Amino acid sequence: MKKFAVLIAALVASTTLYAAPVGNTSAPEIIQEGFFISCDSWINFRVGYEGDFVADGRMKQYNQGHGRVDTYEQWTNSGTVTFNILDRIDVYGVFGSSRTEADWRFGDISAGTVSRIQMETKYNFLWGAGARAIVYEWCNTSLGFGGRYSSCNYQPIWLTTDGVLVDTSGSHFRWREWQVNLDVSYKIDLFTPYIGVKYSNARTRLKNFATPISAHLTGSNSFKNRIPVGLYVGCALSTGQYFMLNVEGRVIDEEAVTISGDFRF
Repeated sequence: MKKFAVLIAALVASTTLYAAPVGNTSAPEIIQEGFFISCDSWINFRVGYEGDFVADGRMKQYNQGHGRVDTYEQWTNSGTVTFNILDRIDVYGVFGSSRTEADWRFGDISAGTVSRIQMETKYNFLWGAGARAIVYEWCNTSLGFGGRYSSCNYQPIWLTTDGVLVDTSGSHFRWREWQVNLDVSYKIDLFTPYIGVKYSNARTRLKNFATPISAHLTGSNSFKNRIPVGLYVGCALSTGQYFMLNVEGRVIDEEAVTISGDFRF
């Protein structure tokens, strides 16, 4: 098992740094003792930080356009609030600030041209809600599943078409994603590595831009994730008292890393 832990750590370290984080299967029971609430209590809560950095969301155009989105990057910094039941179930909320950069191309068949769009948004409010549960344990091994929904209405600050700056007043950019996951973890002293698979559905809708941004030659476009199934690996560090630090990498469906930490009260 020590070799397994080393392999997990190497995979996380080698993941390209930069949709939604998943979290550790064993998170509901990793921190056994908090600051105020007795460890014998059937309910407790945690507060924490979550930094999520997506290098490539691997999106594609649909409805108004077709073809891949060349780059879809997302940076998010959030606070988290988690309610824990019986050290087996976590129900949590995520509230933070997020921004996005994207670029894509579309063709005008009648004119025989290809245009390139580049765009960046401001930091805007992002929220999410989710749950995770430990469904089976054997010795130091835990099997768990979970789900999450996240949403953000971004405000574009600039957009260019073939390098020419275009006014973004009145434009809209909405992103949302839901996912479900199944994973396994194994506790080794202070470390709890985990590995799992997830299915996600990510959608982005852009509208009311002052220039064509899709093959329909309108100011609207839609994106969705090209690959719905992905792999994630991670590892938590905790003494079992008060605090937990977790690092996670996600590949196949997206290239991303998440750093998070929790305090138990």
